[in-house]
Amino acid sequence: MFNINDVVEILRNNSSIAIPISLIISIGISLVGILPSVFITGANIVFFGPINGFFISLLGEAIGAYITFIIYRLGFKRKIEKFTDRNRLISRIVKSDGREAGLLIFQGRIIPFIPSGIITLAASISSVDSTIFTVATLIGKVPSIALEALVSYDIINIYDNWIRLVITFISLIVIKFTIAKKKDY
Repeated sequence: MFNINDVVEILRNNSSIAIPISLIISIGISLVGILPSVFITGANIVFFGPINGFFISLLGEAIGAYITFIIYRLGFKRKIEKFTDRNRLISRIVKSDGREAGLLIFQGRIIPFIPSGIITLAASISSVDSTIFTVATLIGKVPSIALEALVSYDIINIYDNWIRLVITFISLIVIKFTIAKKKDY
């Protein structure tokens, strides 16, 4: 199930309910917290097309993050509070509320290489309101899902888009090293 082709096949075999299936897979990925969502985004791009696939992926990740936020808030708050001291952004999210928490969640969503589950976990043990969490997540997910959609589309059409794909990967590597270098200061 962690293969774009397998997910596309599931969507094709169940085309009349493909959107709910896609949303359920996104919710499952969000609940697990460590699985990459690129597989479902790629499958959505192939099956629904680039624009519809993007919006279905965005909706699935936003719904999944909200459900995960509520579940984490109900069950993990006391058990996980010690974990949050390891990362400055996560610690700041936990200690914040209101608009500040929303901005930090947004920041955590747009920064590449931070797993979504960690941001959701930090928000769930903070005092942030679920509406602020959901709006910050929805807006913050747009760039990352757009990037996943672009990469998925370019991989699917690699013969026509290989130059853009190479430029995208080089850009991601530069961003990763820039962020890592900034953390050292």
